[in-house]
Amino acid sequence: MHKLPRIIPYTTHISRNLLNCHGLYTSCQRQVSALYITGDKARENYVTLQPYLDFKGTFADMESLENSIKKRKMTMDLKEVHRMFEHYKAKSKEIENVEKEREMIAKQLKDMGKSKDQQNTETMNRLKEQGKELRNRLKSLKNDFYPVEDEFCQAFLHLPNLLDRQCPEGEHERILYRSKLNETQSPEAPSHLQQTDQIRYIDHTRYYLMKQAAKFDLYCTDAMVKYFLQKEQFIQTCNPDFVRCVLLEANATPLERYHKVEEHQVQNKLNGAYLTGGGSFESFLGAVTKLCVYPSVIPLKYVCSGRLYERPSEEENHAASLYTAIQTNAVQTFVACLNAQQAEEHMDTILNRCVDFYKTFANLHFRVVYVKAADLMPSESLRAQIEVYSPHEKRYVCVGRISNYKDFVSKRILFTMREQKEYKFLHLIGGPILYTTRLIAALMESQEPLDYQKLMENLKLKPQQQQQQPSSSDASSKEKLEEFKSLFK
Repeated sequence: MHKLPRIIPYTTHISRNLLNCHGLYTSCQRQVSALYITGDKARENYVTLQPYLDFKGTFADMESLENSIKKRKMTMDLKEVHRMFEHYKAKSKEIENVEKEREMIAKQLKDMGKSKDQQNTETMNRLKEQGKELRNRLKSLKNDFYPVEDEFCQAFLHLPNLLDRQCPEGEHERILYRSKLNETQSPEAPSHLQQTDQIRYIDHTRYYLMKQAAKFDLYCTDAMVKYFLQKEQFIQTCNPDFVRCVLLEANATPLERYHKVEEHQVQNKLNGAYLTGGGSFESFLGAVTKLCVYPSVIPLKYVCSGRLYERPSEEENHAASLYTAIQTNAVQTFVACLNAQQAEEHMDTILNRCVDFYKTFANLHFRVVYVKAADLMPSESLRAQIEVYSPHEKRYVCVGRISNYKDFVSKRILFTMREQKEYKFLHLIGGPILYTTRLIAALMESQEPLDYQKLMENLKLKPQQQQQQPSSSDASSKEKLEEFKSLFK
């Protein structure tokens, strides 16, 4: 049975006034961010995370950044953001100079305090008066600086990731792979919703899978997870269904994509909880936030299965069907590696495995495409989608995707690797590689039997009982414990 909890209505409880910040952008913005909280607001709101703001690296290649903004069709004036940065630096420098002057006076007073000379006493009184003046001046400067800091940092956090060189520049996606069309299919395939013995569909939030469809929903997810565990040595995890707002902002995820939870007693109202499901990419981020690992454990390769609660975009919201259902079972991947080259290699590996997985369905027509820049989230540098063809709706539907985030997200959540005395931000790739609900709908329309046993045979997966069981010896347990401890600093 698939039914959204009634205690999770869709509401944001966030002020969504149209904001035009010096012509930077005009969109629905939060007035106060949970990701970056200035000192004057920190008294009322708990600072969960202080992201690393790489000003030097971001503004080093203005041309590429401007190109990324333009191709994404974002309404943002990069020159205005840079002007705000110069103003921010000037104000920061002024505060820094006053603080240094105060430190010098404090040091002089400390040295003079050891002497009882009358002349020193007069000098000390004069320095104390100067110290009071500097204290008041510093307080005034900080009060004036907070709005400047908040305005600039919010604009800076909305700057997008640089586009990957493989990202399509035009108005169309770039096709990487396309399977052969099944010529025996009827040109007018019936909708999957007509199979009422297996699907009871109420609306896009509620539906029930029954009989073979219900079994395949679980077993297909299990097969995909086992496939990556056995073939690519991924590590299986179990992720939370709820994610705090700060992690959604760190990933630049639109808040309207998920459902906000109504919390009556919460200390930090800015950092509310959202129902994402354990099969979401954001559900991985809490485990690696502020985490520092050693080179010996890189790359980190995780896979998990769980629920995924995603609201379809306006472009995807076609006629009511399982293709636009808010909830589904999903398989999510997450890989952390050292550099861009490794990230590209792991992304290709995952895509190749996905192609092999979907090729096991003989009647299913699918393709793999690189999505155009205008459809990317600001955090994504590149996204590849696995799309199956719906014979009834005559269109391609996304059943999985994998994205390259480079080190954009790692900088925001402080996910690093320690190499000798140097810390490096890790490159992340990941995404839901299987939406089972959408796949089931496409298989039904393609007249493909929902046969889990055949899927296991085609993937050449070992049955559960034949897999090697972990040793129960004390030595093996200690070794695994030490391996786990090595993940943490």
